[in-house]
Amino acid sequence: MAAVRARRSGGRGGEPPRGKRRKASASYGPSPHEAMPRIARIKLSGGLSPNDVQVTPKSLVLALTGFVLFIGAGIAGAAWLGSSLFDAREAFARGADGAAANAGFAIGDIEVAAMTGASTITPARAAEVRALIVPEGRQSVLSLDPRDVQARVESLDWVASARVRRLWPSTLVVEVERRQEYAVWQEDGEVSVIDVNGERLLAERAADHPDLPLVVGRGAGPAAEPLLLALESLPHVRERLQSLTRVNDRRWNLELMSGATVALPEEGAPEALARLERLQAQHALLDRPLTTIDLRVPHRMAIRVHPSLAGGPRLLLGGA
Repeated sequence: MAAVRARRSGGRGGEPPRGKRRKASASYGPSPHEAMPRIARIKLSGGLSPNDVQVTPKSLVLALTGFVLFIGAGIAGAAWLGSSLFDAREAFARGADGAAANAGFAIGDIEVAAMTGASTITPARAAEVRALIVPEGRQSVLSLDPRDVQARVESLDWVASARVRRLWPSTLVVEVERRQEYAVWQEDGEVSVIDVNGERLLAERAADHPDLPLVVGRGAGPAAEPLLLALESLPHVRERLQSLTRVNDRRWNLELMSGATVALPEEGAPEALARLERLQAQHALLDRPLTTIDLRVPHRMAIRVHPSLAGGPRLLLGGA
């Protein structure tokens, strides 16, 4: 037995046992932890060490540049996508509009008329309305939204209100109420027609309305509404009126056809006009040879006769 053990040990040339040889060889190679990939070591160790994180100026500039490029690409992509969607919707709308027109809903007639009780609409005004109704590239009644058409028609300066309805299959009816011309406004040498609210009617020419009262002065147009409304029920004063003149942006003077001036109070001007109407009906005051009628003091009236009659015997108020 001793000889057998000797031969076994001698046959290995004095090599250490197998288990000891593995252990010794392992001590000279890299450890299992070092042999792992870097990301695996980071996960195994629970985070980054100061040696793993190295921020240099160059890396920071590259990161910021990449971020800016990413945001720019996102914005450009969104803009392109939005434009593409708009084009797609417009193409679809045009296609649907053409199909509806081919199916018998093509725009055949657009009727423009005045609302009941409103001023008539001239052919020129009706043509102006029709030019606003049909959007470019549309052919069918289905493509006309009545609310949209109404908004476009009411954008005209001479239109007070409009009513729109569709009569199937191919007719659109537009009823229009015109803004009423109430006066001609003269301000800083410019003359324009205004409605009762003092808003200029740019489509109207003053020369076409010689029968309208004349309002004179800076800011006189918008301020004249109470007097213009009062004059509607005062025919004697209205037919003798030449102009309404604004004085110091506070009160009004009436210039009469006879050349006389009526001074109205700052407060209660419509009531003073009504009083003047009664005096004309009772005493023909406005037909007398007067130069001034002063109504600025409540319940009192001061008058001045024409200079050619000053001192002459003449009854002014029918013997009163």
